[in-house]
Amino acid sequence: MKHIRAAVLLTTLVTSGAAVVHLAQAQDVPTRARDNGAVVAFAQAHPTSTKYSFVRLDGPARTAVLDEHARLVAMFTDGARTAVLGGQSRTFSDPQRTSAVVTTSSWVRLAPQPWKAGAEKEAWFRPWLDQELTDRSPDVLAVATQYVTFAHFADGADYSDFLGITVRGVKPRKDHFGDVDSAGYVRLVYGYRLGFPVGDGGLPRTPQEMPKAPLGAAIADNAVGSPQTRFLAQPGDLLLFSTDGSKGAVDHVGIYLGVDDAGQQRFIASRGTPDGPSFGDSSGRSVLDDDGPYAAGLWGIRRL
Repeated sequence: MKHIRAAVLLTTLVTSGAAVVHLAQAQDVPTRARDNGAVVAFAQAHPTSTKYSFVRLDGPARTAVLDEHARLVAMFTDGARTAVLGGQSRTFSDPQRTSAVVTTSSWVRLAPQPWKAGAEKEAWFRPWLDQELTDRSPDVLAVATQYVTFAHFADGADYSDFLGITVRGVKPRKDHFGDVDSAGYVRLVYGYRLGFPVGDGGLPRTPQEMPKAPLGAAIADNAVGSPQTRFLAQPGDLLLFSTDGSKGAVDHVGIYLGVDDAGQQRFIASRGTPDGPSFGDSSGRSVLDDDGPYAAGLWGIRRL
C-alpha cells in the first residue's frame, strides 16, 4: 500500500503544476524582475518532519521521501543533483505573452552532490533536506522566471554577453548586452545564478552539444515522434528540442515549469519570438502537449 500511495503522490507532485514565483523582497532578485507584476505572496511552509520514510521507484530510478503522514516531501533522481521539494503553492504569469498561468507547490533545488540509492543515510542529507524545506530564497524555477520581462534574445549570446562580464577569459560583446540565446539562458539560470558547472563537463555553450554532455540523468533521448516522453518531465528538467523535426539535430533548450491552468505542460526558454525568455505562446506555444513545433520536436530530457 505504501508503494502505491507513494506512486500516486509522486504523480501529484510532478504533474500538478510547477511554475514558481518567489518573495518580492528577495535581495538577489533583479529590480526589473521584482517589478514585473508576476510576484505573488504565499503562506508559511509546513514544518519539517521528525521522521521520514524512503521509497525506491523506477523509470527513472529515484527515491521518494515521505513524511510521517505519508505525504510526499521530496523526489531525488539517481545521478541528478536537482531535487523537487514540496512547499507552499506559488503562481507565475507571463502576461505580455500569454494568459496562461502556472501554479505549483514544487520547489526545485540543487543538492550538493548527485543522488544515488541509499544517499539518505549519508551525513549531509538530513541537515540539507531540513534546511531546504524551509528555505524561501529563489529556487531554480523562481530564478528562471525573473527574466521574462526585460531580457532579450540574440543568436549566439551567452550569459556573459547578457551580463556584460568576462567569463573564462571570453569578453562580452557590447552589442549583445541584455541578450541571451536558449543555451545561454540555461547557463545563466543554472550556472551563473545557481552554481551548476558551466566549464568542461558542465553545461555546454550550445544546444547541439547538450545531448552528449554528462548532465546528470538522461531521462529521454531521440524521442521525436514519441508523445509519451513528455510525461517523464518534472519541474526543473532541461528539455532538448529539434524544432525542425529532425531526430538527430537538437537546436533549442528550455526548462520545464509544470502544468498550467489549462492543464497543459508548459516550459520556459529564450526565443527569437517573443524576443527573450518566456513561457508564452508567440511563434509556437510553450507547451509539450499540442500540435506545435515544440511538442512535436521534443528530442530529450536531462535532469541536472
